[in-house]
Amino acid sequence: MIKKSLLVGGLVLYLAYIVMPIILILVGSFGEKWFGTLFPQGFTWRWYIDLFSRSMYLRALRMSLIVGALSVAINSFISICTAYAVSVLDKRWLKSLVDFLVLLPVAIPPVVMGLGLIQAFNWPSFSWVGTVKLLVGAHLIYTLPFMLRPIVANFELIDWRTMEEAGLSLGAHPLFLARKILIPNVIPGIISGALMTFSMSLGEFQLAVMVTGSATQTYPVVLYQAFYVSTGFACAATVLLVAISIFSLAGLLLLGRFFGFATSSITVGGA
Repeated sequence: MIKKSLLVGGLVLYLAYIVMPIILILVGSFGEKWFGTLFPQGFTWRWYIDLFSRSMYLRALRMSLIVGALSVAINSFISICTAYAVSVLDKRWLKSLVDFLVLLPVAIPPVVMGLGLIQAFNWPSFSWVGTVKLLVGAHLIYTLPFMLRPIVANFELIDWRTMEEAGLSLGAHPLFLARKILIPNVIPGIISGALMTFSMSLGEFQLAVMVTGSATQTYPVVLYQAFYVSTGFACAATVLLVAISIFSLAGLLLLGRFFGFATSSITVGGA
C-alpha cells in the first residue's frame, strides 16, 4: 500500500512538473501584467491580436512549418531507402552505420553541428549561410535519426526480405511490391518517425539561430526575441507553438487510424 502511494505521488509530481509550466504560460498569455507574482494580473486578448498582426512572427511560423514538412518528406524517402538496403543487403557494417546515425543527436550537440555547417558552406565566393537551403539541410541532418530508427525497426518487424522474395517468385513487379506491400506495411514507422521529426524540427532553436538570416528565421528564433517585447506577448507566442505541436500530433494519430493502425501499433513501429 505504501509503495503504491509513493508511485501515485511520484506520478502526480511528475505530471505537475510537466503540466504546470504549460498552464502558467497559457494563463500568462491572457494576463495584462505579469511581474514578480505567481499569476498575472488582469485579462486581455491584446497579446494574441498583437501576435497575429506582426508579419515577422507569421512569416517565421510559415517558415518553420515548411521546413518541418520538407524534413518529414525528404527524410521519409531517405529512411525507407536506407531501411530497405539494411534489410536486403544484411551487411553488418551497414547496420553499424545506421546505429551510428541514430546516435548522432546525442553525440554531437546542435551548436557543434551548426558551426560545422557554417564553416563548410561559407566561402568567399560561395555562401549558403542565411539561406533556406542550408536551413533545410541542417534540419534534415538533425532530424534524420528520428525518422530512420522507427522505419528500420518496422522493417525488422515485417521481415521484408522474406516478403519480397515471395512476391518476386510470384511474378510481382518491384514497383508493385513497393506501392502495394512495402509502404502500407511501414506506415506505422513512417507516422511514428514523422511525429518525432516534425516535432524536433518545429522546436529546434540552436541550429536555426546559427544558420538563418533575417528572411529565413524560424519560429523558435523569433520566439526567443519575443521575451524582450513583453512577458504576456512571449507567453502568447509560446502557446501558439504548443498548440501547433498538439494539433500536429492529433493529425498524425488520426492519419494512423485512417490507415487502420491503432496508437499502440504506431508505438510498436517506432520501438
